[in-house]
Amino acid sequence: MKKTLLASLGLTLLLSTSAGAAFAEDADSAPVAKESNLTSLLEYHEQEPNNSFEEPNYYFIGDAVIGTLGEKVQGTWENYDVYTIKAFESNNVQFTIQGDRYPDSWLELTLYDSNGQKIKRSRNGQYFLNADLEKGKDYYLTVNALGLQPGGHIFDYKISSEVVR
Repeated sequence: MKKTLLASLGLTLLLSTSAGAAFAEDADSAPVAKESNLTSLLEYHEQEPNNSFEEPNYYFIGDAVIGTLGEKVQGTWENYDVYTIKAFESNNVQFTIQGDRYPDSWLELTLYDSNGQKIKRSRNGQYFLNADLEKGKDYYLTVNALGLQPGGHIFDYKISSEVVR
């Protein structure tokens, strides 16, 4: 897990430096549209196991992660994924999840503090969650498939985030 994290951090630094240099070079020669949407810096797949606060995957604001719920993983049926987040700046962040919705089950996002105390969760099948993150604090973000039964639906999802202010 540590090697994966270090590799991700190294790649993030390399890509952000390269992207910043490329944007700076192009800034004088090409106008930027006012409504341009920048995609996530990195997009990666979850790594199992990440079904508890003791075994979360790392998630960085601005990146995107792809995951699956509703399958048997390492002999256990999975309907819950956990990610840990370090807030490097104080910001309001919008987390968005793209994924399936069924009449009897859907995805829910929940944000917890570093002690596992619930801060906020998405409501009524909303596939987004806005939250204020404080600089230097650690958080957990969970994805839960509500109403999902063993052998039921499979959820492929993608979490992304952006700083709102």
